[in-house]
Amino acid sequence: ASDMFGFAPEADMFWAEAEGPEPLVGAAGIGENTWASGTVAYGQNEPKWSPTAHEGSHDWMDSGGHRRLSAQVDAAPRPVVPVPVQWPAMLEPDLLACGPHAAGGPIAAITASGLGALIPPSTAAGHEAGEAISFVLEGLLELGMARSVTWGNSSFLVLTGSGQVASCPAGDAREGKAVCSKVFVPPLPHHGVDATLGAAAAAVMEVSGGHGLRAIIAGPNGQISLHDLAAAMGEEAPAWREVGAVRLPQGSEDSEVVAVTATASRLLATTDAGQAYHWELVDGLPLPFATPTLDAPAAGPRRSWQSACVLPSGKIMRLASTWHRGQGGSSVLSPELLL
Repeated sequence: ASDMFGFAPEADMFWAEAEGPEPLVGAAGIGENTWASGTVAYGQNEPKWSPTAHEGSHDWMDSGGHRRLSAQVDAAPRPVVPVPVQWPAMLEPDLLACGPHAAGGPIAAITASGLGALIPPSTAAGHEAGEAISFVLEGLLELGMARSVTWGNSSFLVLTGSGQVASCPAGDAREGKAVCSKVFVPPLPHHGVDATLGAAAAAVMEVSGGHGLRAIIAGPNGQISLHDLAAAMGEEAPAWREVGAVRLPQGSEDSEVVAVTATASRLLATTDAGQAYHWELVDGLPLPFATPTLDAPAAGPRRSWQSACVLPSGKIMRLASTWHRGQGGSSVLSPELLL
């Protein structure tokens, strides 16, 4: 009864009855929800209620027979607003990293070759127009083209197309150049991530206050797995070990995940349609059978969605490219940041 009417599960004990359908004492989660079978058409598609009863897709028994979970928490598509930023000339960024709260909330937009720009916090928040400051990640190309970037406590962590990871001091980027160094880690695990990373979206981020590393990997059938780098007892070298996983909702498995990232409290996956699926994290990990919240941009100009990250405020910042008409009537592909 508690799950039907929104009361605390403890109330089930108060409502225990001497007779009626099993179970007589309805502790939430025990058995199928038969309390009002044939009486109240609540969530069980009662055939007696109407010959045209709603055909729901929720599997009651698979979710414990009682919880009111849906495949995802939908939100109406919302308009996205361009951030008023002036880009350095000729810069066409591919990747996005949101700075931590301690850094004030700036954003780094980076090309696959290691050219980048820092967007000031006030501009990233949409409060005022601003000019992005250009920088270069020196030494990155020696490890491969950048495939993803995250912003840790003090460094950018860049995952390259060769599967190698580079650490680049974020503070030095403000001076125009950050010298990157290789992080010695084992190859990333399965899900199509090989020597060239294939087309899989993946990222490496800091955890445990910067003392550990976590890999986020988008795999087949909409699965996104989290792997921590740790050494098991009796092993000398650390290895990637899966610590959690989530899955895109049914019907969205065919969407291509173009970017994955996370903060301490949220996991974010962005598709080629600009849809952002995000999961709450508890102690850095998703809960079992967690369902995502969908943040979808409303229809607008045709855009190529490339990356996204979570601002310290919790808002989602997206990076896209849009065709604009330039001087002389020619079409020009221009980068956009969208809140």
